[in-house]
Amino acid sequence: MALPPREPQVLKRPATLRRVAGSFLVAFLFMLLPWSGPWLLLRPDLMVLLLVYWTIREPMLMGGWVAFCLGILADAADSSTLGIHALGYSLSYFLANHFRPRTLSFYTANQALHVLPFIFASQLTTTLTSLILKLPLPGWLWWLQSPFTALFWLVLPALLERQSSHPDSPRVS
Repeated sequence: MALPPREPQVLKRPATLRRVAGSFLVAFLFMLLPWSGPWLLLRPDLMVLLLVYWTIREPMLMGGWVAFCLGILADAADSSTLGIHALGYSLSYFLANHFRPRTLSFYTANQALHVLPFIFASQLTTTLTSLILKLPLPGWLWWLQSPFTALFWLVLPALLERQSSHPDSPRVS
């Protein structure tokens, strides 16, 4: 049985605070796009995906307070009850931080399957909180959001970990 080819072992530079903040800004702007109909239910939650990604990749830059603040921003962007996303994002941060070593031991495709429960936990927490608060619940199509979001994990490292083409170029911080 042939094993899949190993990814080249490249020493990656730590991410800058500018890159992390910029990625969250792009995800926030993505949330603000005018989504409607079934596309609103299928919209990937890039904010929680980036939260999990940066928690696993750069744990020193992320913290529980970052997850909570991003959740408050997501609540404001979705015009939902304040704190619903914050609770879900905080849970996803905790799971990603706790299972960080295990997640890093997989290839990118396997990491996407491993990250799916972290994203689903945020979605489930949001749903249960809405149920407790007697808010209207979304339809069945909304449950496809987590697998759809996890698919973006396959391209996320390629987008966020691009190194400069010249190894001696100064690093912008």
